[in-house]
Amino acid sequence: MSEATHEKSKHAKQIDIVIKILCVAVAFVMWIYVMMVESPEYEETFSHITVELINTENLVSERELAIYNGYGTMIDVTISGKKSVISKIGESDIVATADVSTISGDGGRYNCKINVDVPAGCQVVGMSQETVSVYLDKASQISVALSEQRENTNLPEGAFTGTIEFPVDMVNVTGPSNVLAKINKAVVVLDLAGVTKTTTLTEEVKLYDRNGNEIISPYIDYYPKSVTLEVPVYKKVTVNLDAYFKYGFLGYDNTTITIDPATVEVTGEVDVINKGNLIEPIELDEKLHFSGNRCYKTFDLETVDGVILSTDRVTVTAIVDNSIRTMNITVPGGNIMDTGAKPGVEYTYSREPVTVKLMGTKEALSALEPEDIMLVLDMSPYNESNSGTVRVKAEVKIDSVQKDMILEIGTYTIDVTFAE
Repeated sequence: MSEATHEKSKHAKQIDIVIKILCVAVAFVMWIYVMMVESPEYEETFSHITVELINTENLVSERELAIYNGYGTMIDVTISGKKSVISKIGESDIVATADVSTISGDGGRYNCKINVDVPAGCQVVGMSQETVSVYLDKASQISVALSEQRENTNLPEGAFTGTIEFPVDMVNVTGPSNVLAKINKAVVVLDLAGVTKTTTLTEEVKLYDRNGNEIISPYIDYYPKSVTLEVPVYKKVTVNLDAYFKYGFLGYDNTTITIDPATVEVTGEVDVINKGNLIEPIELDEKLHFSGNRCYKTFDLETVDGVILSTDRVTVTAIVDNSIRTMNITVPGGNIMDTGAKPGVEYTYSREPVTVKLMGTKEALSALEPEDIMLVLDMSPYNESNSGTVRVKAEVKIDSVQKDMILEIGTYTIDVTFAE
């Protein structure tokens, strides 16, 4: 055999091998195509398909019956079809239902036929069971008082929770009578972890039996399932009461003060209490509150907004020591004068002598003469519209080197008559 002939034979064999390989590849592709696309015999089983009970509302509205067992039944479904179709199907594409409207009779156990719907191009070839057992009892409704249970309470020192107002008093529950009979109470469990001041919470309503076990059942419905409520958090502190003098003429150095009670309990929101300055100090007016060297008066306490006091009235007793005396002195009519009158306003006033009471040291009072005291009427608030006789407050002015050691007690007025 010539070399040329040998080369042609070798080349022919190589081509033959390539053709055979191509044939095998084509056959494999065709086999895959048939198996994946054209084969009608492919089957697959889908597990955990939940059977949905339908037309349950008709049992309640038309028959006054309620289901207490049968929900949640799961079955296995085997379907057949082209693999290319089945390969795209999931469990959610298979729908299994049981129509309870076919049930006749009253309470008890009934077997309802299961119907399975599958996607187009498939057919059901088998099910793990063909019926589902459904248990019925008379439908009923009860109302359960709503209560609370507090957990994880970790309030700041001195703080406490107040009364919680519920948006509803009762929880309405509907369902089969035999399940409702187990319900003993409805409770809102309040998780107070992290609650340090008044807080609004939204919590679930839970149902419990007589043994304290929570009742969780798909066969009952109740309202409300949750509530939004405010958890008030308060704090109580004890506040020492204090008093001060309006004019500073008297003080703790020359006056003994007793406040009854000496302390008051203050309750309020945590933030408010923590800011302090809860009660305004009691103001003693040396000119108005003292009779001689003694003050005995009941005061209404003034507080910041939003707090409650254990008592809002106290009695203050203040006794001035012997370093301070009182004295009556008569101011002559010639020492009564006016100031600040508007032009064109005509009036006259009484110039009868006026007796005033003064408080001061013995030395200062002894050195004082009637002529040292004046009563001054401020007429600036009055105008031509005023008429008749009006009592006008008179300011007591003392013209003495001892004036800082003397203070008048009480208020004084002079009758002023305006010209018609």
